[in-house]
Amino acid sequence: MRRLLLLPALWLAACADAPAPPAEGGAADVVLVGAAVPGGAALSAGDLIVQADALDGQDVVVEGEPREVCQKMGCWLTLAGADGQTVRVVVPKDEAGAYVFTFPTDASGDRYRIAGRLAVETASVEEQRHYAEDGGADAEALAAITEPERSLVLTATGAERLDA
Repeated sequence: MRRLLLLPALWLAACADAPAPPAEGGAADVVLVGAAVPGGAALSAGDLIVQADALDGQDVVVEGEPREVCQKMGCWLTLAGADGQTVRVVVPKDEAGAYVFTFPTDASGDRYRIAGRLAVETASVEEQRHYAEDGGADAEALAAITEPERSLVLTATGAERLDA
């Protein structure tokens, strides 16, 4: 009887210690969410911001550290340039209304490589307040949002967390 109980325990212990398979591309220090991110050079968030008008509507790859992440679902994050301007990276939804993937809510401080389509838009006051609330802003910060503003939105197709 003891042998029968010991075998499943050993099997579970062996499975628990098995290394996770590497992400697509073979690097053991990369974690992939969504579709594979194309190889090659990536833009920094700052370069993407500077070139936004020329890249509007194009597929791009950007690399950087998230400054803010949606604390409710991980459905968006922001990347900041050196001057503090940001690019909002959003996760698309499927036909059923579910997010295709999400980012970890503790992604700030990690380095990401993200592929997606860039759009230069105007964010309404309501939209800005929604994102600020999802990011954990208090009532005073929400009330300070009073004007629509130009925003850069990257609809992500996939992302790699580097140095995981």
